[in-house]
Amino acid sequence: MNNRLVTVLMPVYNSEKYVKEAVKSILNQTYKNFEFLIIDDGSIDRGIEIIKEYSDTRIKIIKHNKNKGLISSLNEGIKETNGDYIIRMDSDDISLPHRIEKQIAYLDKNPKVGICGSWIRTFGNSIEKEWKPATKYEEIKCRLIFDSPIAHPSVALRKSKLLLHNLWYDEKAKNIEDYDLWVRALDY
Repeated sequence: MNNRLVTVLMPVYNSEKYVKEAVKSILNQTYKNFEFLIIDDGSIDRGIEIIKEYSDTRIKIIKHNKNKGLISSLNEGIKETNGDYIIRMDSDDISLPHRIEKQIAYLDKNPKVGICGSWIRTFGNSIEKEWKPATKYEEIKCRLIFDSPIAHPSVALRKSKLLLHNLWYDEKAKNIEDYDLWVRALDY
């Protein structure tokens, strides 16, 4: 198995209700060589205290005194990552145990690919739904005309490609920051 260093990037803002399950799902991954960069964006709930209950040395916390917003936290996270790959995680999501292992294996086998994602299952309020976005490059490209064909919290990014092509989340693209990034990354 590849032992490449990976960064799991998880912005957190007032998510005490869900964050324990999110953190646990990352710490229980089959792929073990990662840093877990958690950016607390000025939360006023108990979320950060819940995270600090874990004594795992892979966890690195950056705490903001006031809320700067998701896009700012994501860009800061990209700058602060040490891994070759960035695994996106939201603080109210759960990753299956083999997620990182499978995504890193795929990226390693496909060096031209800079971004990959996965199918997702939504849950909560007794409603469960699978979202199976396109998996082929041409299909993804076509879907971008209409919507975001990549589920943001399922993404693995090749950091070197982001830096090489100066791809950052755009502060002007609030609420569509992922879609905007995918559109701009398409050329590369």
